Amino acid sequence: MTRVDVRSDGGRFAAACAELSQTASGLTAAEVDRLLSPQVPGWRLRGDGSVELSWWDLFVLWHYVTMQLTTAGAGSNRAHGGPVFLPWHRLFMIRLEQVLQQVTGDDDLALPWWDWAADGERPVDEQHLGELWSPDHLGPSRGEVDAGPLAALRVRLTQGFAPAVGMFLEAHAPRRIRREAGADPRFGGLPTKADVEAALDAEDYDLGPWDVNAGGFRNLAEGWRRDPPNMHNRVHVWVGGDMGPGTSPNDPVFYLNHCNVDRIWEARRRAPGGLAYAPEASVAGAPAGHRLDDPLVALLGEAMTPAEVLDPTPWYDYDDLDVAG
Repeated sequence: MTRVDVRSDGGRFAAACAELSQTASGLTAAEVDRLLSPQVPGWRLRGDGSVELSWWDLFVLWHYVTMQLTTAGAGSNRAHGGPVFLPWHRLFMIRLEQVLQQVTGDDDLALPWWDWAADGERPVDEQHLGELWSPDHLGPSRGEVDAGPLAALRVRLTQGFAPAVGMFLEAHAPRRIRREAGADPRFGGLPTKADVEAALDAEDYDLGPWDVNAGGFRNLAEGWRRDPPNMHNRVHVWVGGDMGPGTSPNDPVFYLNHCNVDRIWEARRRAPGGLAYAPEASVAGAPAGHRLDDPLVALLGEAMTPAEVLDPTPWYDYDDLDVAG
């Protein structure tokens, strides 16, 4: 399969996401609670346990659960804030592609990418008005997404917070997603081509202390360095709404963002000199769960290791790897 620019996708991905959100998983929120509460530290599920989750909701659940599995290092968990950030999300997206293909019967369906750095070159006050946010593509950039293919998308899990209990997951009646793209003045505009080029210039994949304070390509791409939040992180907070909390896969823009980050990684990996994954198991101080041969957290399908997903070509390729052009 070939992953293409979302603007040439013709709404195919968006329509498939909406269909998956209407495809029952056979699990209720209460059943998920019984399964996960003994296994996930600090697990809290609130709301309506009778809500039947869709397959789309299960991917939201997978992402949220993985974020609760903290590892050594500042801001690190088994999906973010450390070396595993890129390979874990690669596995996550491969599994979504596979499920979308099964549900739609479209064996060639692939996740598209959004070159947010190209949009980041536009005037800041115009970035939320681009073609991407039309009914033909992803629907409105601000407010409830009530137009286009994603108007039919419904979500049933949202991260919440209460001072007395901390973070929790809430199950609720199906609702549409919301966005507030570019509305928060604290974050300015989208990342730019200069930000992408800065990440591409990194000579190491990752470095100690292997967390949000580390140097290297991964931390620049994730967005904890160079005017943070930047790159991946800034896209999340710039879109806002459902893209903000740990349940951010509620919004299909999540996958467009990560597909572009994955494309940037693949461009750097194939560049002269390559970019070898680090750390390996023998590296002193390397956090468990982030080493080359550690299993990636998988709620759906078999677990794989970073080593097994470093080459994505058994599953997909990109139509364009000119990420800083």
